[in-house]
Amino acid sequence: MNPATFRRLEELRAKTDKEFGKLVQKLLAIAFLETDAESLVERSIQGIDLEVTIAGTRYAFEVKTCEEDSLTLGKKDLAGLERELESGAEAYIAVLGGGLLDEWLMVHYTAGEIPPSKKLSTFELRPYRNRDLERRVASAFEEAVEKHAATAIYDRQKGLDRVLEGYPARALA
Repeated sequence: MNPATFRRLEELRAKTDKEFGKLVQKLLAIAFLETDAESLVERSIQGIDLEVTIAGTRYAFEVKTCEEDSLTLGKKDLAGLERELESGAEAYIAVLGGGLLDEWLMVHYTAGEIPPSKKLSTFELRPYRNRDLERRVASAFEEAVEKHAATAIYDRQKGLDRVLEGYPARALA
């Protein structure tokens, strides 16, 4: 991640505290839309966080941010991913760490491989990465942060929802 993006995310984290993860989720949604996703559904409350169709393939993402290099997935998170697998989607955990050298990890999810509530190191997840998805959003995410961080800081989720409404491929949840 470039240093300017890292600094903006640190500012966003400091000024938004508990909303940070949802704001980053919306910025990731913007990044997918900027990379020509055919459709996208972003959910802030119930269900899987993002559903994105790219080149005819439906992807489902549980989005996580972490300050250190570990995360925990709850039963609800895993159940949502498993439902998406059963419905034919490719299920992923999108993880953004809190370090300067961290990039998005797009981790392919297979049912039953991750026990609920177990603390997972991001290092453990690296073998399951989809580098094509990671490359797809890398620069678009940095651009989304640069362009929309002020909106995220001052208008929070509602502000980013207004930005998302401007994309024709975005569907309402």
